[in-house]
Amino acid sequence: MGIEVTGVERLRMVLEQAGERAVRGVFKKMVSEAEGVRDLARKYAPVDDGNLEQAIKVQVEGGGRDERGRFARKSVAVYIDMSTPAENGRTVGDYAWEMHEHLTPYGPLQLGKRSQAKQDGQSEMVGGKFLERAAAERTKDMVDRLVIEARTYL
Repeated sequence: MGIEVTGVERLRMVLEQAGERAVRGVFKKMVSEAEGVRDLARKYAPVDDGNLEQAIKVQVEGGGRDERGRFARKSVAVYIDMSTPAENGRTVGDYAWEMHEHLTPYGPLQLGKRSQAKQDGQSEMVGGKFLERAAAERTKDMVDRLVIEARTYL
C-alpha cells in the first residue's frame, strides 16, 4: 500500500531555511502524525480478541550513521506486526490480511459480535481497509501541518 503526499518540495524549502533544529522538530511531528494514523487504524480495526489493535504499531527506522559513517535517513512506519501472537498458537498475520482485504464494506465478510459492539460505541466505521483508510484520512493535510511546524523555527 502506498500513500501519495503532495507539497513535500515546499516543506523541503522551509527546512533548508530553518536548519537542523527545524528538521528535528518536524521529525518529531512526523512521529506524532504516524501515531495518529496508528490510533485511527486501531479504531477502524475489527476486534476479536484485541490482538489486532495492539499489533498496529509505529516504528522509527534509520538515523545515526551507516556502515560508511554517513548519516542515515530516518523514516517513520505504521505497520501491523504480523508476528504478534493470537489465539490457538496462530499469529495476528493470519487474521489481519483477511480482515483488511475482505471485511465489509470492502469485501463479503461481516462484522462479528465484538466488532459490531465496538462499532455501536463509536462514530468511526469499523471494517475492512482499516490501515489504508486511516493513512488516507490522516495524511490529507499532513504536509501543511509539517510546514507549520517547520516555520515555528524560522
